[in-house]
Amino acid sequence: MHECCDETQEKLIAANQGTKYLLEHADGLRKASQSTANKKLLATVFLHRFTLTEPEIQALTTRDVKVNRHLFSAMDHCERIRSDCAALLTGDLTPAETETAGLDIMQAISKYLDKGYEKVMKWTLFECRAGLSKGEEGQLEVSSLMKKAIQRLNCRPELLDEALSVLSATRSAALSSLFLDALTRGGPNGLPRPIELNAHDPIRYVGDMLAWVHQTMASEHEFLESLFDLKSDGRRVGESRIFSPNEDRKRVRNLLDKHMEGCGRPLKIRVYQTIKSQEGSIVAYQLASLLDFYKATMTNTIGPDALLTKTLTEITEDAYEIFFQILASLSARHMRFIEQPPVDLSVPSALNEAMSNLRDIMSIYNDGSPEEADAKSFDRVLELTIGPALELITKMAALRVSEWDQSIFWINCLEFMIATLGPFAFTHDKKEELQERLKNHLDLLTQEHFDQLLKSSGLQPIIQALETKGDTPLSRIESSSSKEITKSVQEFNEFLMNLDTLVSTRLVLLSSTKNSSKVHHDSLGLISLAYGRIWDSVMDPLNKYEFASTLLVRSKEEVRTLIG
Repeated sequence: MHECCDETQEKLIAANQGTKYLLEHADGLRKASQSTANKKLLATVFLHRFTLTEPEIQALTTRDVKVNRHLFSAMDHCERIRSDCAALLTGDLTPAETETAGLDIMQAISKYLDKGYEKVMKWTLFECRAGLSKGEEGQLEVSSLMKKAIQRLNCRPELLDEALSVLSATRSAALSSLFLDALTRGGPNGLPRPIELNAHDPIRYVGDMLAWVHQTMASEHEFLESLFDLKSDGRRVGESRIFSPNEDRKRVRNLLDKHMEGCGRPLKIRVYQTIKSQEGSIVAYQLASLLDFYKATMTNTIGPDALLTKTLTEITEDAYEIFFQILASLSARHMRFIEQPPVDLSVPSALNEAMSNLRDIMSIYNDGSPEEADAKSFDRVLELTIGPALELITKMAALRVSEWDQSIFWINCLEFMIATLGPFAFTHDKKEELQERLKNHLDLLTQEHFDQLLKSSGLQPIIQALETKGDTPLSRIESSSSKEITKSVQEFNEFLMNLDTLVSTRLVLLSSTKNSSKVHHDSLGLISLAYGRIWDSVMDPLNKYEFASTLLVRSKEEVRTLIG
């Protein structure tokens, strides 16, 4: 039994020795199989991560597959592969074989990506040349694919610039053509009517052209914002635009400027033809104001450096210059026909016409921008109107010999001019200047009226004696002796009895009852002062009047009360 066990043991040992190689070989094969499976898995993952599928390659390279979301997905995959390869290549422990493979993959993927960009570029150029699609109302529509294409080309500025350059040329030509159609043909079926049918009405004609340009610019701005997928800035109508430093916002403004460039020349030519053909200052000023309004609107919308804004600025400045020339020529025309003032010394027809014209201009200015109406911006209009008007009054007044008539004529004209400027706050400085002139002429007229009243009252000889007596007692002068004093007092009493303290017939030619009342009242006040001066002199012992208290019947206070 022991022998059998030993024999069996020997056979087992012999069998183990005989199969050892097979076991080792089988274990090696098993390990090799596991390694191969792992490598296959790694290769599969690697290929999935670092290579493109056949449909993706087709989407990127062939014309058969149109530009769609699959193309953009393939381009996104290319970008991820490039990014992953870059991450692999930046590692410090990257084997040489891996580095070589990474570079090869990046090179291959770059070729596919370039083909994808080329395909997107060609499609975008085609869409741009086609002018993009229009909605039912003729409004430009931007598809989601177009937005994605623009966003994709944004990664290649040179390609985007080329596409946008084509778009700008296409849109500029299209808008120019649309503008000319609106001018000469009108809308579909003749509605709206051609703008040039209103060429006989300068305000409506220019206004319709500017309104068309402004409306088109607003639509084009919305289109460009949609193209670059920008949200509206939330600006209210009429509110100044805050220009964002955002690169896409800047690009939109530049493109909008280029798109509207084609409208600038026909607009400029027609507006110039209109403003240069005007002979009336009212229409010329309305045109200049209208252009000024749209210039400010364009400045707020597309900025002061835009070509269209510069064009409108140039036209507006020229329109104002033409208006000023017309205004100056009207004043010169009035100066050519200097004639005698009217018999009643009222406002002459030339001044009436000039002030009526100015009133209409001031109303337009005030109604157009009441909150911005200021004196400085209107100074030149006032200078070109008020200055020549004052010169006209001066020359006409000089044709009257009587200083009395000259003063009344001046006062009537100045009062009329001040009344014309009255309702408008922005003429405050000019009104003050005219009111100072009026005050001076009222003072002159008051002095003349006083001199006449003094002569009529019988007090003039005594006043003259007071002013020339020197050291001589007043009673020793012949014209102011007691006898002459008594005679003058009698005349003065008669003067007081017949005096109308409210009005004077000599002042009836003054157009303003307020001025005539003031002149008369102030002159009577001077008469009262003159009588008071005589009273004080007669009562003064140095003048040596006998029975002085009996010479003057009325006291100073009584005369002051009677005269009022």
